Amino acid sequence: MLPMILTSGNLLLGFAAIIILTLQATLGWGQEMIATSIWCIVLAGVLDAIDGPVARWGGRTPSAWGGEFDALADLVSFGIAPSVLLVVVSSPSTRWITAVFAGIYVIAGAWRLARYLQDGARPQYGRFEGMPITAAGLALVALWLFENDLWQGMEHLAAAWILFAICSVLMVSRLPFEKFPELGRSDRRTNMKWRLTAGIVALIVVKPTLVGLPVALLYLAHGPLVAIAGTASIQAADPRHDMTEE
Repeated sequence: MLPMILTSGNLLLGFAAIIILTLQATLGWGQEMIATSIWCIVLAGVLDAIDGPVARWGGRTPSAWGGEFDALADLVSFGIAPSVLLVVVSSPSTRWITAVFAGIYVIAGAWRLARYLQDGARPQYGRFEGMPITAAGLALVALWLFENDLWQGMEHLAAAWILFAICSVLMVSRLPFEKFPELGRSDRRTNMKWRLTAGIVALIVVKPTLVGLPVALLYLAHGPLVAIAGTASIQAADPRHDMTEE
């Protein structure tokens, strides 16, 4: 029951963010309303981070229905809502370009979620296959917070277009990305992830507008770097590779 409540909260917060952004665009409300929509998406991310671990707490197996409901909520909160955000804050002359990149991003996010539901992609314990849409959506939000803190608005739209493209590619990829640490586990890997998560959260709490984007970019880079390191280690351990090189 509790996981369903958390997922419902995630969905409603994403919906609220879209409504606020739509009203801001049509009624000309100030930046304060955009900031409100931002924090709706951020809070949705918090709920999404804990609903899965809560559902699996104590060795329970989450239902297929719960997974599908969670995927639909994620598409709204971290696919559509961040896309609407960056389209709304774009200049009128470039808004259509942002909309094109945002459309590609939403399709990639839906693809990523559909693939996860179909094959339950879990190549390794504690990792996603392809970047989760939650991380992608929060990265887009972090970009706006960073830009707004330094330039009082979205001044570098090309950065948003590039981030849309990168996130789209990473979501449909098969690259490994770390998952949120599991509740109720006490192995070395999980404990390390809890300590790292606590440190990152502490940094974000101190200065969320400036710290969020570097953290998001590090996570985006994490998947490709882990894949490269894994490929290199496999090649180093494979004697046939050495013979081929000779």
